[in-house]
Amino acid sequence: MQVLFGINYVVSKVVIGVFPPLVWASLRIAIATLVMLVATLALKRPHPTDGRAFFIPLIGFALLGAVINQSAFLVGLKHTTSTNSAILNTLIPVFTLLVVTARRQEPLTWARAVGFVLALTGVLVIRNVEHLTISDDTLLGDLLTMVNCISYALFLSYSKKFMEAHDSLWTTTWIFAYGTVGLTVLALPDWAAFQWPAMSPGLWAAAIFAVLGATLLTYFLNFWALAHAKSSQVALYIYIQPVVAAALAWAWQGEIPTARTAAASVLIFLGMLLASGWISKHLLSRAPAR
Repeated sequence: MQVLFGINYVVSKVVIGVFPPLVWASLRIAIATLVMLVATLALKRPHPTDGRAFFIPLIGFALLGAVINQSAFLVGLKHTTSTNSAILNTLIPVFTLLVVTARRQEPLTWARAVGFVLALTGVLVIRNVEHLTISDDTLLGDLLTMVNCISYALFLSYSKKFMEAHDSLWTTTWIFAYGTVGLTVLALPDWAAFQWPAMSPGLWAAAIFAVLGATLLTYFLNFWALAHAKSSQVALYIYIQPVVAAALAWAWQGEIPTARTAAASVLIFLGMLLASGWISKHLLSRAPAR
């Protein structure tokens, strides 16, 4: 999922350069809804039969995980710098950890706390935190970006039990459907002035990937992961994105990784291994007793 999101950072620049952000957000989720519905029906997945217990919570999850999340991120990005957006979005795992801890959904162990700090430090290093600028010009965008972070953190925490209890394909389909309604309503002013651009082969390729890879597949994998892993762990893996982006820049654009990138990547992966419990399970548990 994070590899796909990492690729999406490059691809989205192409699409958003032509389409207004909210227009594209509503269009891609509408197309994704249709594809997801056809696929789910073709696979003959049984639809959940618990009526209101299924449909009503989905309204809140769609608001948090699609409508507020996507609109605040895209509009926030328009009113702040790319650097500020990238740095502030690293708060998603931190907010998620705070939410699940406050709700006593997950315990806060020393290993998890230190792991999150290490991973966050690595991401801030690779994101060039020293270039963060706080000014009146970026205040609105920065605040909206933080709203995006908080919204997604709440979604990861509150939707977990629901994802465990219901079919992932139908859940994804209906969240997309609700998200389509919400994002389309928000985008109505932009749609009124929108004119369809000339579509080059490169733009078509970017748009198709944004729908199939960065929307359909990533959201489905996200919902599936929530049914099989802790909310904080799903959020923690967001820290892989800048490493993926750096690797893609190396492979596709010939940007040689610097010592800073290498050191930051080590911090990120060390923090993730510590926070996920891998180190305590595979290394510390094998240490000889004294």
